Amino acid sequence: MNETMPPDLIAAAATEAEWLRLWFRVMILTNLAAVFFILKKKPTGGFTARPEALAILAAFVASGVTMNWLYDWVGYVRLLGVTHLLFWTPVYFWLLGKFWRDEYSGPFRVYVFIYLVIAGASLLTDATDVIRYMLGNHQPLHLN
Repeated sequence: MNETMPPDLIAAAATEAEWLRLWFRVMILTNLAAVFFILKKKPTGGFTARPEALAILAAFVASGVTMNWLYDWVGYVRLLGVTHLLFWTPVYFWLLGKFWRDEYSGPFRVYVFIYLVIAGASLLTDATDVIRYMLGNHQPLHLN
């Protein structure tokens, strides 16, 4: 890794423009909001776990851990988006299918819609970034 590279992924992300740092916060908060939907009331009383919320959180954590590892290996480059593609894409399309089939209602449906918009925008950007990296754009992002 380049000697001028920030020491960790958080420090590297802090070098970005304010609008991009805001986007990072929106993505983080959107994913973490799944915590509020983990428990779902059962018609017979009591609560049950909502697998969709758990999947969002698991994909978010797995992507974050893997992205930090990848940063240590390759630096702050466009390839980092591959972690979102790897972990978020299956969850995204699973939720999208269920959303289209009208399987959600109430506040959780609104949350899933917001998640699909935010995660979808991120996945499109990540796919573009990974393709650019594979085509030879290895410029560290903090130097752009």
